[in-house]
Amino acid sequence: MKEQLEEKRLKFLETEFVVFDLETSGLEPGRDEILEIAGIKLRGEQETGRFEALIQPTRLIPPDVERINGLNEFYLLSNGRKSAEVVKDFLAFVGDAIVSGHNIREFDWLFVASHAKRHGLPLPTNKLIDTLELSRKLLSLPQYNLTSVAKHFGYEHANAHRAMPDVEINTKVFVHLMEKMFAPPAEK
Repeated sequence: MKEQLEEKRLKFLETEFVVFDLETSGLEPGRDEILEIAGIKLRGEQETGRFEALIQPTRLIPPDVERINGLNEFYLLSNGRKSAEVVKDFLAFVGDAIVSGHNIREFDWLFVASHAKRHGLPLPTNKLIDTLELSRKLLSLPQYNLTSVAKHFGYEHANAHRAMPDVEINTKVFVHLMEKMFAPPAEK
């Protein structure tokens, strides 16, 4: 078993991953908009690239959303790019990599797929590793939000609810969870 785990760990070190996060104007992928997207590309544990972009909204951002992430339409209209352009560039950045993030299966990746469809782009078919699901399987914690999981591994999660700071913390969490998966079981 130890040899199999080591073989899987070596394969992990050669595999390309993209850990990503979004900030959105709401919770409905078919209706709401992506406001910010960020990703870190890894080969195993090593960072090989970054992607970060703001997106110009087409509607007003609800005040409660602005309070959470600090993004408003004035800032995004002057600093962001068109959604179709950003989503296309992000999907090119991701390529065939395995995609990871916290709650991406139920939230973030649904927005990416919805926006790809909305803009007539090919629907992404990447494999997903959801760190929320993985942390629930591998850890025993009272809560599994990103801040709690990061704290478990000794990281402070300052500046939550902005895409790149969330990705930076989630990348550390992802690497720790993968290491935990490949660690041999403790001797009894």
